[in-house]
Amino acid sequence: MKEAVDSEKIPSICYVTTLPVTLKAFVLPSAEYLADHGGFQVTLVSSDCAGIVPPSAGSVRGVTVPMSRGVSLDGVRAIWQLFRLFRRERFEIVQYSTPNAAFYASIASTLARVPVRVYAQWGIRYVGFKGVKRAVFKALERLTCLLSTHVEPDSFGNLTFAVEEKLYPQCKGHVIWHGSAAGVDLIQFDHQRVPASRTATRRELGVRPDDFVLGFVGRLSRDKGARELLTATRRLLDEYSNAYLLLVGPVEGDEPEDGDWARNHDRIVRVGPTDRVPDYMAAMDVFVLPSYREGFGMVVVEAEAMGIPVIVTDIPGPLDAVLPEETGIVVPVRDAQALHRAVCMLLADPQRRAIMGRAAVEFVRANFDREVFGVHLLDRRRTQLAQSRESRADKRTTAGPARDGKRGR
Repeated sequence: MKEAVDSEKIPSICYVTTLPVTLKAFVLPSAEYLADHGGFQVTLVSSDCAGIVPPSAGSVRGVTVPMSRGVSLDGVRAIWQLFRLFRRERFEIVQYSTPNAAFYASIASTLARVPVRVYAQWGIRYVGFKGVKRAVFKALERLTCLLSTHVEPDSFGNLTFAVEEKLYPQCKGHVIWHGSAAGVDLIQFDHQRVPASRTATRRELGVRPDDFVLGFVGRLSRDKGARELLTATRRLLDEYSNAYLLLVGPVEGDEPEDGDWARNHDRIVRVGPTDRVPDYMAAMDVFVLPSYREGFGMVVVEAEAMGIPVIVTDIPGPLDAVLPEETGIVVPVRDAQALHRAVCMLLADPQRRAIMGRAAVEFVRANFDREVFGVHLLDRRRTQLAQSRESRADKRTTAGPARDGKRGR
């Protein structure tokens, strides 16, 4: 049974991201929850929505607006198309995330006078930049925040960072529940499925039951710490003949020059983009995310949900996704030696890995359950709707007598 927000009208929300993969992974679960439990009419917008919306999603539809990553003049066309969509559909809430889509949609929704404009700040792009490039992208980030009525970073660390950087005042930012983009699907990432999946996946990959597997899931790129990961792994493979590196996800750009050796190494196993992430995580002994910048690090809590200890860098976002020394180890960013030491420490201590894994499962179940996240998200959206509708009603009431008085004169 769907619950209406109030009797005035069916609530409507539009989500905008640059790429469809973001919609599918991080937006669709929340969108379906709002439709099923809050009675929302939901529209999803990205550069290609074909196949994103399941046939059963009656209150959820997809609209394609061409948008590309990186700097492009096509952005002007995207802003215009978004503006026309927002003005025609008269959404009460527009939520946008990812850098380009957020910039375009914040401008378009402001021009279209959308009452609730939510910037889901899942990472701050300029963090890894320097000099003029950093200044330019910081200005763009600040403008996106300025045009938004609400900013929702997915971690408390990034909220603190954004306020310190003067991107927006503390009162404008809000982290939903304990953070993350959408919470963890504890049915999909279930620690109880690990033993069977571990055996089958290792057999598929040609890895023996007693081998040590260090795992990474995501874009293998410089800002994800590819250089440090490969440097630390090279020493690890030289020192331990039973050690493997499992890379799940696409390679973005060129790998570091000093990573040429890794392309054909027989103990570096590569898996491209896949829908079987839980199966591959089950084959891992330790998960690592040596990133330079993150909004939160969903893959970290997904790995922890499966009972896998993690190693992350000391940056905003992942620090909220781990209990240091309890569910994983935190190392300095851009420090390959510290990363290597942490991996070796866990490789040599299976008992510690087991203790961390059990603690990780409990940590995620208590703080990042997707179903509980949905309850908090729905409450947040209902509050925003109620406040917006009340504000608009007050303005109409105030404006009414003034117009009548003018006619009377």
